[in-house]
Parts: sequence; C-alpha cells; structure tokens
Amino acid sequence: MAIVDQIGNILNQYTGDSTPDREQARAHYDEIANAYPQDELASVIGPAVGRLDTPHLERKIEQSAQQMTPSQRGSFLGTLLGGLGSGAGLTGLLGSLGASPSVAADPASATPQDVARVATYAKENQPDLFHKAMGFYAQHPTLVKVLGTMAIASIAKNLASSGRRPGLL
Repeated sequence: MAIVDQIGNILNQYTGDSTPDREQARAHYDEIANAYPQDELASVIGPAVGRLDTPHLERKIEQSAQQMTPSQRGSFLGTLLGGLGSGAGLTGLLGSLGASPSVAADPASATPQDVARVATYAKENQPDLFHKAMGFYAQHPTLVKVLGTMAIASIAKNLASSGRRPGLL
C-alpha cells in the first residue's frame, strides 16, 4: 500500500464518530507528522486544537508546557506575547490572567500555568494569534501527543476534511 493511501486510511478513521484509543492516536500522529511538511501541520494544529472546550484546552496546554524546556516555553509564549501588546498594558493583562507579569520581559521564566493561561486568553480573544502560536507544535510531535487523543483526532479531521494530500518528506 502506498504511503499516501496509508495516510488516507488513517485520516478516514477520524472522519466518523469513533476515535482510536490513545496509543493508536499517538502512533497515527507519528505517521501523519512524517508524511506532512511542518508548515502544513502548523496551519491545521491551531484551528484543530482551538475546537477543544476552554477548560480542557487550558489543562492540555498546561500538561504540554510541563514537558517543554524553558526555552521552548519561552519561544511559544513569546509568540503569544508579541501579539498581545507590550509595556504596562501587557504586564497588567498578565496579572489579570493570574500569570506572572515578569514573563513579559523573560518568557522562558514562565510556568506551565502561565503558558496555559495566556494561550487560553489568546484562543478566546485573538484566535488568529492563537492559531499562529500553535504552529510551534508542528516542530514538536511529542508535545502534540501530550495534548491528547482529542487534539490528535481534531488535527486528523482537519487534514481529512481539507483534502490535503501528504507532502511526503
């Protein structure tokens, strides 16, 4: 079976009501990540993950941020912060979210909770910024798996419904 057909079969499993179990979904994501170029994955991850309800999304992003290095947290959070403003306005916003205002100057010092709160705020208030920042996950397949089966299923459904064929790296 050609890889394109194999990926098509995987994606088709996510178009119905049933979702493969956690281990299957993780294995499927590995195959998807190997078949699609990072830029294509980056373009579907944000909209797909953004469909998760807010409490679930915040918890999943916090869990994935726990697996990130401080540098990775800083990179991801830096993208979000760059779109949210600067100066006193940004530090005030961070404080109102329950995130440390100091992360405005040093995103790598953010806790996983800080990352989750800012990402959730962006999803609710600036979805385009959230989608752009979530492209970070295309470079880190392990972190996508931490987001969980529902997130992987949503990514696969986005790819399946878009009709995009794998670029085959």
